[in-house]
Amino acid sequence: MFYWFLKTIVLGPIVRLVFRPWVEGEEHIPEEGAAIFASNHLSFSDSIFLPLVVPRRMTFLAKSDYFTGRGVKGRLTAAFFKAIGQVPVDRSGGMPELDPRPLVQAVVDARYRGGTLAYHP
Repeated sequence: MFYWFLKTIVLGPIVRLVFRPWVEGEEHIPEEGAAIFASNHLSFSDSIFLPLVVPRRMTFLAKSDYFTGRGVKGRLTAAFFKAIGQVPVDRSGGMPELDPRPLVQAVVDARYRGGTLAYHP
């Protein structure tokens, strides 16, 4: 609910008016069923702009640091990322040591729900 509120009422209209973001290849986005988005990642705003211009709900893989912050700012950041349904992924160990379970679970969940999963390779 919070995701849709931000997308349609709060951030969506402002971002569309001020930044005019666009998606290349939008015609390839299926209207329903599972989809995986691999997006470039030039700045933090990529994770905000992409969900605002794609009509479907997106679940992003997000670095786990966003979910473990301390203090007021850390707790607010964690609450925000949880409220919009992002998936924490621990990237600290490098590829050989990376625990793939959160990623695999996010893919399975997106597929099972017919949703979308987005990440920045």
